Amino acid sequence: MLKKWLCLLLACMMCMTAVFALGEETDSQEEKMVLAGPDDTQYRDWENHVFFEHMYQKTGVSFTAKQYQSLNAWNNMKATYTANSDLPDVFFKAGLTRAEGERMLDEGIIIDLAPYLESCCPNLWAILQANPDYLAAITLPDGRIPSLPYIDEIPTQNVMWINGAFLEEVGMDAPTTADELVKVLEAFRDKDPNKTGTKDEIPLLFLGAFDLKFLGHAFGLIANDYNIFADGDTVRFMPLEDNFRLFITWCRDLYEAGLLHEDGFTTNDTLRRVTDEDSKKQYGMVFAPSVGNLVPASWAEEYDVLMPLSYNGKSVYRDFAGKVINGTFAVTTQCKDVEAALKWADYLYTEEGSVLTVMGAENEDYVVDSDGTWRLTESASNNTYFTVSRIITSSQYCPGIAVHDFQSRYVKAILKEVTDQLRAFNEVCVSPFPAYSLTQAQKDEITPLQNAIGYYVDEQIGRWVLGEDELSDESFAAFESKLYELGLERFMAFWQNVLDNL
Repeated sequence: MLKKWLCLLLACMMCMTAVFALGEETDSQEEKMVLAGPDDTQYRDWENHVFFEHMYQKTGVSFTAKQYQSLNAWNNMKATYTANSDLPDVFFKAGLTRAEGERMLDEGIIIDLAPYLESCCPNLWAILQANPDYLAAITLPDGRIPSLPYIDEIPTQNVMWINGAFLEEVGMDAPTTADELVKVLEAFRDKDPNKTGTKDEIPLLFLGAFDLKFLGHAFGLIANDYNIFADGDTVRFMPLEDNFRLFITWCRDLYEAGLLHEDGFTTNDTLRRVTDEDSKKQYGMVFAPSVGNLVPASWAEEYDVLMPLSYNGKSVYRDFAGKVINGTFAVTTQCKDVEAALKWADYLYTEEGSVLTVMGAENEDYVVDSDGTWRLTESASNNTYFTVSRIITSSQYCPGIAVHDFQSRYVKAILKEVTDQLRAFNEVCVSPFPAYSLTQAQKDEITPLQNAIGYYVDEQIGRWVLGEDELSDESFAAFESKLYELGLERFMAFWQNVLDNL
C-alpha cells in the first residue's frame, strides 16, 4: 500500500513539474505573442478580462491583448497593415471580409491556414469534414484559407416575432399566409389586446424598406442587399419582378389601414426600443434578430417566432447571415508560434470552449444542476459585470461554434422553446445569391452603382407605401426608366459576371 502511495506521489510531482515548465514556457511566450482586434472599451476591457485567463488555463497558451476601442478604429488599422508593419501574432474578432483575407494573403500579411487545420485544429477539422459546405465557405477559389470561422447551425436572421399574448387575447392562431396576416393585424388594431381601452396598439412594427422587403417572401420575393437573386444561372432584379408591384400594393393597403407603424420609415432602434416594463405593450409583430433587443426581457417571453408565410403552398425566407461567418481569427506572417496560436483558437470549436465565450466558466458564472439544466450564478446575474469582465462574445464574432444545445438546457424552458422555433425558421431560409468574394477593383466599380440604385429603390418603396406616389402603370414605368438611367444594365452585367465565375 505504501509503495502505491509513493508511486502516486511521484507521478503527481512529475505532473507538477510539467505544469510548472509549461507555465514558464507560456510566461515567456506571453511576452511575445500579441492578439489584436476590436471591442468597445466602454463595455469590455481585454487587459483585465478573465476570458483570456480561462483560455490560458485550458490551452496553456496566453497572449498580450491589444484592443482597439471601436470597430472603426480597427478597420482603419487593418487598412494600414503591410507585410513590413509591426504586426500582432494573430487577429481576433477580426471581421475580415473574404476580399480582405485574400488581399492580406497576397500581400504577405497573414498566412494560409489550409496546411495547418488538420494537424493543429482537430476540433474544427472534424466539423469541416462532417460539413463540406462549411469548408467550401471558408476556402478561396485557389484553395487557400485566410481565416477561421464562426459556425452557427441556427444563424441570426431578421426574424418575424409575433405577440402570443395578443394572439391569445384576440382568439386567433398564428397566420400562415399574407391574407391571414392581414386578419390578425386587423384584430390587433381593433380588439384591444393590450386592454388599455384605446386603439394604441401598433399591429406591425418595421424599420424602413429593409424590413418591408423581408415581407416580400409572402409573395415569393427574396433578394440580397443588392436587391438581386440567382434564378439558376441568371441574375434577376427583385424590384422588376411581376409580383413586386402586387407586394408594394399590399404594403400600401396595410399602411392605409393603420396596420403598419406610421413612423416606420423615420424611426430607429433607439426610438422604438422599450426599456420600461411598466410601459404600454403596443407591439403586435416585429422584425428583429432577437425581440429582446426591442422590449424588456419580461415582455420578450410573450413573443413567438412567426414562421415564414406560405406563397403558392411553399414557404421561403431570405437567409440573412448564413451558417458560416468568415474572418474571425487570422494568423499573421510574424506569428512566433503558429501551432500554439491555432491550438488556442481550436479550443473554441468545442462546446466547453464556446460556452466560455458566451456564458463564462462553469461554477463561476453558471452552475449545472443534477437534472442537467444550468443557471447563472448570482454574480453573473449582474449584467454589467458579466459582460465587461466575464464573457467575450459581442456583435463582433469570435472563432467558435454556436452552443444551442447547451442553451436549450437552461433552467427556464422558454429558451429551449425559442431555440426550437428558430431552428424550424432557419430550415426554410435560403440564400438568394451564392457566396462570393469581390476584389477591391470590383468593390470600387459596384459601390457607386449600388449607392445610387439601392437608395433609389428604398426611397421609392417608401414613397409608394406612404402614398406620396401613385401606384399606377406610369409610376412603375418611370421607376424602371430611372433604374436604367442610374446604371441598372451595367449593375446587372456586373453581377451576372460574378455569378458566371463562381
